[in-house]
Amino acid sequence: MKNAIIGYGGHAREVLSQMGKKLPCFVDDNYVSEETLPLSSLDVKKYKVMVAIANPIYRLNVVNNLPKETKFFSFVHPTALILDKNIKIGKGSFIGAFSVLTTNIKIGNHAILNRSNHIGHDTIVGDYFSSMPGSIISGNCNIGDSVYLGTNSSVREKITICDNVTVGLNSGVVKNINKSGTYAGLPAKKIN
Repeated sequence: MKNAIIGYGGHAREVLSQMGKKLPCFVDDNYVSEETLPLSSLDVKKYKVMVAIANPIYRLNVVNNLPKETKFFSFVHPTALILDKNIKIGKGSFIGAFSVLTTNIKIGNHAILNRSNHIGHDTIVGDYFSSMPGSIISGNCNIGDSVYLGTNSSVREKITICDNVTVGLNSGVVKNINKSGTYAGLPAKKIN
């Protein structure tokens, strides 16, 4: 099977540039261009895919609407440091350039670690996670599904973040987050 990307927005083009490959890119039929193919033409017997959409909820919706027999591939950039054999990376996930994963880490399916992300020891990260450039998660954290960490955000050690949380740009999570929503600032506080 060949590999293909679903998406062609800014994040998908960054994924392609970090892979250093030109792969077919499938997009919603309404947005097809000269560089893309209609999603309705995707042959899941011919292609394994990665959904390269930064927004975790959009990514979840696309995956849920693909045929059940769809196969997914993951990618780890050659400059990423995977420092222990006891690190599990879920299907359809992307680990970007200069990211660092230390030890005893589990990353869920369809996760995105953009450039220069760090995840500390004994951390569990859920499905459909999005971590933008420079984000850091300290050790002993438990991160839920569909969590988005904005650029340069950080999470203190021993923190739990529930599902469906967005942490804003340059924000610092210093207390557990138990309610879905958007959090920003230092310390991060719920803003909606």
